[in-house]
Amino acid sequence: MDTKNQLINEKAKLLKLIADSAQRGNSQEVLGSGERLKKIESLIERHEKLLRDISDLDTEVPRTHPLQNSRVGSRLVRSKALGRLDVASGRGIGRTIRMDFLKKISEEGIHLEHIRGSVYETKSGDKVGIAVATERNPDRWFLGLPLEGFDHAVLLCKRDTGDTVEICLPKNFFDEYGERMSQSGGQIKFNVARRGGGYAILVPGTDGVSVSNLLGDYSHLK
Repeated sequence: MDTKNQLINEKAKLLKLIADSAQRGNSQEVLGSGERLKKIESLIERHEKLLRDISDLDTEVPRTHPLQNSRVGSRLVRSKALGRLDVASGRGIGRTIRMDFLKKISEEGIHLEHIRGSVYETKSGDKVGIAVATERNPDRWFLGLPLEGFDHAVLLCKRDTGDTVEICLPKNFFDEYGERMSQSGGQIKFNVARRGGGYAILVPGTDGVSVSNLLGDYSHLK
């Protein structure tokens, strides 16, 4: 069982204990369990933030040391003994994915100006958040963007097969689902899943919102 699941299981046990204690009228036990619950929730949030930080691709990495030119290649990325290299190389890979995307749309006449971090601006003045993630779990990607920092979003999901899925979310997607989506640490979170031949964003309170029709749709980036 991984760390996050352990924390989630512990949280479920505490919630049950609090409910049982409240039913028995044991206020001291309720208060004690409540304090422990806060700590567990804080750890879960910190764990999620760590995952986002690993996928945060805004840090500049010198082009003179690309991972793909290393003789040890993916062994560096997957080695637990080289955790710091894992983070740095992940950012470098992500930066490359983002730059490749910007170059691709530029060749189609779409130019985005870098504003800050992962946020860019279209010619019309709209803000576009570009998030990148690799396939750390089969058919799943976890991404994050700053809250209220963008009008549209592009989720670049790198598959283990080597290709990149480009999910282009227009403003009306956030008008409909923005308030339902998970938020933490000043970011809005995206949980993307591949289902069959399509893709969906797992929005809380839904069975998953299909975004297959938005793949590679650059219309709102002009």
